[in-house]
Amino acid sequence: MKKLLLTYLLFLGTLLSAQITLGSGTTSGGASTSVATVPWSTYYEYSYAQQILLKTDINAAGAGNITGLRFFLGASASLSNSNDIVVYLGQTTKSSFSSTTDWVPTSAMTQVYSGTVTNNAGVVEITLAAPFAYDNVNNLVIAIDENKAGDDGGELFYTYTNGTNKTLYYRSDFTNPNPASITQTGTRSATQSVVTLLGLAPNPVPACPTVIAPTAAATGVSVLPTITWNAVSGATGYRLSVGTTSGGTDVLNNVDLGNVTTYTLASSLQFNTQYYYTLSSYNGAIPSVACSERSFTTSNITCPAVTAPAAAAVGLSVTPTITWTASPGATGYKISVGTTSGGTDVLNNVDLGNVTSYTFATALNTSTTYYYTVNAYSGSLTSSSCTVRNFTTVCAAYTPAYTNNFSSFPGICWSRVSGGSPATGLGTGTTNYWVEDGFLNSGSTGAARINLYSTGRSGWLISPAFNLSAGGYRLKFNYGLTGYDVTTSSAMGSDDVVQLVVSTDGGTTWTVLQTWNAANAPTNTSNTYTLNLTSYTGNNVIFAMYGSDGTVDDTQDYDFFIDNFVVETIPSCESPTAPSVSSITLNGANVSWTAPATAPANGYEIYYSTSNTAPASSTTPTITGITGTSQSLGSLSSATTYYVWVRSKCSGSDQSIWVASSSFTTACTDTSVPYTLDFEGTANPALPSCTSNENVGTGNNWITSSTNGASYGFTTNALNYVYNSSNAANTWFYTRGINLDATKVYTITYKYGGTGTFFAEKLKVAYGTSPSSTSMTNAIADYPNVTNATPNSVSIDFTPPSSGIYYFGFNAYSAANKFYLFVDDISIVEKVNLATSDISLSKNEIKIYPNPFSEILNISDASNVKNVLVTDFSGRLVKTIANPGKELHLGELKQGMYLVTLEMKDGSKQTIKAIKK
Repeated sequence: MKKLLLTYLLFLGTLLSAQITLGSGTTSGGASTSVATVPWSTYYEYSYAQQILLKTDINAAGAGNITGLRFFLGASASLSNSNDIVVYLGQTTKSSFSSTTDWVPTSAMTQVYSGTVTNNAGVVEITLAAPFAYDNVNNLVIAIDENKAGDDGGELFYTYTNGTNKTLYYRSDFTNPNPASITQTGTRSATQSVVTLLGLAPNPVPACPTVIAPTAAATGVSVLPTITWNAVSGATGYRLSVGTTSGGTDVLNNVDLGNVTTYTLASSLQFNTQYYYTLSSYNGAIPSVACSERSFTTSNITCPAVTAPAAAAVGLSVTPTITWTASPGATGYKISVGTTSGGTDVLNNVDLGNVTSYTFATALNTSTTYYYTVNAYSGSLTSSSCTVRNFTTVCAAYTPAYTNNFSSFPGICWSRVSGGSPATGLGTGTTNYWVEDGFLNSGSTGAARINLYSTGRSGWLISPAFNLSAGGYRLKFNYGLTGYDVTTSSAMGSDDVVQLVVSTDGGTTWTVLQTWNAANAPTNTSNTYTLNLTSYTGNNVIFAMYGSDGTVDDTQDYDFFIDNFVVETIPSCESPTAPSVSSITLNGANVSWTAPATAPANGYEIYYSTSNTAPASSTTPTITGITGTSQSLGSLSSATTYYVWVRSKCSGSDQSIWVASSSFTTACTDTSVPYTLDFEGTANPALPSCTSNENVGTGNNWITSSTNGASYGFTTNALNYVYNSSNAANTWFYTRGINLDATKVYTITYKYGGTGTFFAEKLKVAYGTSPSSTSMTNAIADYPNVTNATPNSVSIDFTPPSSGIYYFGFNAYSAANKFYLFVDDISIVEKVNLATSDISLSKNEIKIYPNPFSEILNISDASNVKNVLVTDFSGRLVKTIANPGKELHLGELKQGMYLVTLEMKDGSKQTIKAIKK
């Protein structure tokens, strides 16, 4: 019986759900004479109306029988004068009425009802005399003829708008049309009646689409975003709503997108704004239900892409044009121009309007590098972090004095090409064989170098033009030659040449002034070339260095250097040479130099500074009236880098050019314990101030690194030895000097580690009276097999052999071609001396465990402990715990060693070392 009842209920539920409603709302025509008359007129005495319901609007699950119709109106509306109707149903291929007489004939339809109807609480239900078979292939026609004289005062049925010319009707207070032979001209309309088709099963409600992009709560989305989603099974289309508030539709209001799975908004959104959107699906007239709302935030306005001039372009007109591509959604652009990166001394955020090019109205200076930024804006929003670009204006001829020390390479108005020869002229190649390097392979900047080692290499380094019309000038520069990437000497190849050439016609033809080849190859020391230019008085004189490896592939592989390229008035005396610095102390140093062949009549002058900005001829010297060839510099600051220049004083009003010495750094003051060194705040790969490196082998040096150790537990700056693939390590890192007392015990702690068992490293730790390997006679530890891939913390007590200044050294002596070795968090403190009563231990003494610990330190018996004091190894109290329990929660402590003092209730104390992992 239960099974039969369940079957009946399922059947009944199916019958009740077998209905399809088209349209919604409570719109009715009232007393309007312009409203469409559907399903029939209640305002006129007689009417006849036909409606075409599209198959896609009906959206039935399949073919079926229509058993009835329902129409809707107000619950209290009266149909007493408009209730005599005849109903026809039919199927048609029409999707609309083509004219006002395009009636579907009754012969193509079936009369399904004839009689009177009533309003039952707002519903007029018509039960068909016999079910109408709908094939779910064609469109459906509903035709109703109302024949009762009289009206009910207005159009009462609820209607909605549903497509052009889908309704055709006729109404009259005098003529009752005959549907079987209708001759009247009707009126077409897009208005249809809200109707329920009983007996037809609808297609199922489609699921909500799954959005693929943008991701939920995405940021930086384009102002013309594309929304994509996965297709929903059974869906025949999708709708989208977009607004600036949750649930809002002020951008798009349930717009029908059609049966697609991607949609790009046609109109640009606002920049930097959060938008909310809901995507739904539909199956014919059936929409998905309760689809989730998502949001995204649009990006700021994008920077315009500059199209001209090219980045770092040279030789530009003094009234150049800058062009760029438009940024989507931009309403205008602003430009800033300065003579320094980020500067605005030429143009300060000038509004150009909505254009994509700008030509300077006022001429810029020649031979000058300018930096500029173009920003886009829209309303109050402006693009951010747009690239600073630069260009250099066309070079006017320089009137000496002129110096290029290659601190900015290759220098303003210098250029480089490859190919060609002095005999045939400049080549057109773009390979830069002349590159920046340290002079004679000392350092990596500040000079020009060409490397010659094989055939097919020929490069030019070309100066700007000079106006020498005043006469009395000379050319001077330093040069030298070493083996490739070393400081030792080398021969030149059999047909190799490096040549100084000159052009007096702007670079069209060239004359060789000096040639270096296998017969006169320069030494690996600084040589000076000087050329009297009194025979050159043109206003367009250009010099160049040309290097070629010739056609013979010799075995020689060498570097040729030039530096300090000077065109100057021939001085009345020569500059000193080879200045050097020695006897560097905490607060002083000694500078010495070689006198020129003829000593200057008025001695020498020195300028020194903590800035590497070279002095000009007008710069006031720091020291004057020097008669010898050396000078002591006093009152310097300790641990400070200084730069020194020397010049000859020819007369009261004339002097030579400044000649630079190498920089030097004064010594560091000693320090006392506690001493800590965590390598933070150091500009990698440099070592911390007042520390030093000594390489007594052929491997690499220690460096500071924040990246190499990230995978091995050294997540911030740490001391790092990086393997050399060919040579074993033997390099020392030294702390600054630390004042120690021979009557005291000290503790040194540090972390060390490698990268695992596959690359075993080697490390020694020692200390001595100077930062040198020969002084490291006091051994602390030796780790000949460092295989841990996480930091290993060490704490070692020691007493120095005598009182004095000591340096602590860390010696990497790993084999060649290993990997990384690390040292970090070096600390040297005086050991806390415990009273006899504090350290006299017994078998009944309280224990703490585990040791080392991570978060919690346990006390074996806390019943008699009054207080727990935790002190770091610098003597600083870091935590006090009164009336402790068994567990001490110390997770907030940093890694390292601590003294845990247990103050007992009887007044005694117990102090124990503990290590926090």
